[in-house]
Amino acid sequence: MSAERDTLIATLSASLAALKATLPANTEVVLHDLTQPQSSVVGIVNGHVSGRQVGDGLLSGPEEDDGFLGLIDETQPPSSTRLFSGYTSYARGGKPLSSASTLYYDANGKAVAAFCVNVDMEPVMRFRRELDYLVSGMSAAQPAENPATSLPAQSLAEVLARFQAAPEENPKAFRLRVVSELHSMGIFKIKGSVIEVARALGVTRYTIYNYLDKLNEQ
Repeated sequence: MSAERDTLIATLSASLAALKATLPANTEVVLHDLTQPQSSVVGIVNGHVSGRQVGDGLLSGPEEDDGFLGLIDETQPPSSTRLFSGYTSYARGGKPLSSASTLYYDANGKAVAAFCVNVDMEPVMRFRRELDYLVSGMSAAQPAENPATSLPAQSLAEVLARFQAAPEENPKAFRLRVVSELHSMGIFKIKGSVIEVARALGVTRYTIYNYLDKLNEQ
């Protein structure tokens, strides 16, 4: 083993050890020594994702692994790296994996190591489906809290009748307070509500829009 490759494998092994303590169980990271393809796996975290272990060969990995296209092209610059990302490979049984690989080349431009990441997305998708099911169930079970959704069952006049001007309020202050409270209730989300409120308060709809603009600026 050359000193250059030895140093590279040691450095990547240290990175692998750091990842071992932090990676979720659905994420596999594999370190390959490409100079010994029959037993290329020299380090692995969460090998259950692809069913591999240290000592396995290069061909034991996921199928359709685009990361190893770099092994075909031997015209890479010396001591360079090449990243392959955003592709799908397939573990044993056809399980799809979201994959990325970095290939490392020696001073002669030959691929000597690979650092590969494979993510099993099925647990994430399963959790998302279950969460969506729970959220939809909760939404169906809970009554809507927005008073505006029940407004069609009562007249706007009945809602406005709840408001009474305080002795110290002038007409404009009263209108502003009414519009502010109706706004917080979500009344203005209903089509045509601005015109109806304006009519009830004896002002133009542009006055109501002006009030709403002031509220939104606060």
